Amino acid sequence: MDRIKIWVNKIKESPKSNDFEEAGTINIDIKYIGNLSSNIREVWYKLGVKQLQPIYEDLYLLSLVIFAVDKRVPRSVFPDAWTRRIQISIPMIELDAWSSVKDDVDKMLSYLSGDEWNVNFRACESDSKYKSQRKREAHRPDYLNSIEAVSLFSGGLDSFCGAYKLLSGNKPTLFVGYQEYGPLKGLQKELIESIHNEYPECFCDLLSFTAVARSLILPNDEKLESENTSRSRSFLFLCAAITLASIVGDEIPVYIPENGFIGLNLPMTPGRLGSCSTRTTHPHFLRMFNSLLSKIGIKHQIINPYAYSTKREMVEQFKDIHSFCQNYHKTISCSHPCNGRWEGYSIPKNCGYCYPCLIRRSSLLDLDLENESYGIDILETSITKNSTEAKRSDLEDLLSSIISANESTDNELKRRIAMTGKLSSEEIERFLRLYKSTICDLKQLFIRNNDYARLIGE
Repeated sequence: MDRIKIWVNKIKESPKSNDFEEAGTINIDIKYIGNLSSNIREVWYKLGVKQLQPIYEDLYLLSLVIFAVDKRVPRSVFPDAWTRRIQISIPMIELDAWSSVKDDVDKMLSYLSGDEWNVNFRACESDSKYKSQRKREAHRPDYLNSIEAVSLFSGGLDSFCGAYKLLSGNKPTLFVGYQEYGPLKGLQKELIESIHNEYPECFCDLLSFTAVARSLILPNDEKLESENTSRSRSFLFLCAAITLASIVGDEIPVYIPENGFIGLNLPMTPGRLGSCSTRTTHPHFLRMFNSLLSKIGIKHQIINPYAYSTKREMVEQFKDIHSFCQNYHKTISCSHPCNGRWEGYSIPKNCGYCYPCLIRRSSLLDLDLENESYGIDILETSITKNSTEAKRSDLEDLLSSIISANESTDNELKRRIAMTGKLSSEEIERFLRLYKSTICDLKQLFIRNNDYARLIGE
């Protein structure tokens, strides 16, 4: 396959243009034939609106479509088995505004997912509005008048630290959770309540949303396998948060707390240049996104307060707080937390061997780990025994990245950092410090196992 074309219908079907006659179809909330849906409208309704301002409705539905395509178009069917060439036609209410930033959208999405995006905008039918179907008028809760920030809350360790930072700083916050799997909503709620109990004088609330992307509807009943990478998930998460910020008030900032090592997304090995990790918090992406928002008249700034902090430094800020120490082990950092059900675990669990789990574990070296547990304890399991090749992959690559860092000069590391996206000289220097600090944390973790210590030369 050289290119895939996708035609998007919103609320009602519309005839395809000549260029998209053989395109696949995404139907957003169309009765009986819908293959993309979200409960976000119920969240908006709880905050007092049945329908958003048009530019925000457009933004959310764009992110919803990108998320669906990212999940449902496999990289394996393209010539290099990685770079997808995707052309989309999507209806927009504010057509002129979006047409003016088409190139910005294409460049931003291409950087985000590593693909070639060509997003075409067309006029949205006047009766195709994405709004709550409730008959009663929505009423704005009084507490929104006190909210000073909106922040993503995934239920991971980084967002847990981010929530502590906001509430300990006495900043009333609306937290936004993406419910990727069933038990996650309850976990997010439990974690936020534990923080709020520590700072009861600072108001906060948590709202969760879902998004479900089913298979694309392709001509001639052709079927595609799903894709196991999803760099756009955080983009959807951000856009959902921006819509909630628009309801709260003008210029309310949106926080996306994530450690800078993950945000930098430096490939662990030369063979992983097409990394599956997120680029959503890389400064280059956030600059592109904030610039695009400004151009279309959206004034909410996206901020990552931990852009230049290691995960261990994030934890360091709160390790002496009793409630943090009592609850951090409940956070889920894993890239596949539900896989444990095949091994008998009834609740989501950190697997212990994926890239995010390994970074997580190196960040907790200063804490009492009595309650911390993983599906596999990599310090007790030999790299060559008792695990599949897939389970060894991230561990082996991370060990290789430590060896590579040990053998690299600062100038060589700075060249690699500069290749991740447009960065200033000052940013490169800050990322160099951050990268080397994280590598040191990983060394301290791995030297606890003699086999790993020998591999990394310690």
